[in-house]
Amino acid sequence: MKYLSAAALLLFLLSWGIGAGNCGYSEIGQLLRGNDILPAARTILLELRLPRLLAAFLTGGMLAAAGCASQNLFRNDLASPHVLGVVNSAALGAVCGLLLGGTLQTPLSILFGISSLLLILIPGRNWNWNAATLILAGIAVNAFSSALTSGALYLADERLASLIFWLLGGFWRSSWTDVMMLASVALPGWLFLYYLSPEMDLLLLGDRAASLSGVQLKKVKPLVLLDIAMLTAVAVSCCGVIGFVGLAIPHIVRIFLGASFRKLLPGAIVSGGILLLAADLLARTLAAPHEIPVGILTALCGGPFFFYLLLRNGGKNAA
Repeated sequence: MKYLSAAALLLFLLSWGIGAGNCGYSEIGQLLRGNDILPAARTILLELRLPRLLAAFLTGGMLAAAGCASQNLFRNDLASPHVLGVVNSAALGAVCGLLLGGTLQTPLSILFGISSLLLILIPGRNWNWNAATLILAGIAVNAFSSALTSGALYLADERLASLIFWLLGGFWRSSWTDVMMLASVALPGWLFLYYLSPEMDLLLLGDRAASLSGVQLKKVKPLVLLDIAMLTAVAVSCCGVIGFVGLAIPHIVRIFLGASFRKLLPGAIVSGGILLLAADLLARTLAAPHEIPVGILTALCGGPFFFYLLLRNGGKNAA
């Protein structure tokens, strides 16, 4: 874990010194020592790059933590936050907010993302929180939200290009307000999942075994679902749709840290942050001065990884 933390810090500092504008590591050194630097450099480092990097790290950690919880909750290697339909629902809310003027983008995105959970809780409660039922409900919500999003994009007219660019995900518009919102949800969300580590480990044994071991399924499962939905919806509302982080990172971390949720969760949070810091750095530099949406880069990496999981599992763990 200490190596992951060191890698995250080094990558953060590396990314902080790279980008548009006539400022780099010498200005960062002066800033960290408390010396005065040019106002333009201070603005670039503290108001543009720093909140962007913090937003990238927090988003990666939130999506990775939600992925860990999803895979334990559903006992499915292919589960991720997308399974619940929260991602597409939050994206639908953001698109509606942008079409209505932009000021409602974040609140509608969060509202739609959390509201989609209700559509999953209804069949989940009726069918005793069966994992397959929850996944099927999530697929239905995903399809419905995607259809409505496509309809909203069809009505976007001249705003279509900007909406699509936002939907592809990225951190170019991240501000300190976004960082505060992400942090206010990420920290309690992570702590809650860490507190439930024993229950999350027992859920891997199956509902019957977990129940016999003392896990209150009717209480724990809805709370974990709500935590996943909050982490995912807020991340999407601030940064757009960034896929495959919640799917790939938990599997990679398990190879090195094992399956214990108490070890897996912190490792996944830091690794998810590292992944999106690296993706954001590449997005800013590969085609400079143009920027590549981060969601494209994560999809290029995550798509083959998803295919690898399908081949490795032979469909045995897919719902």
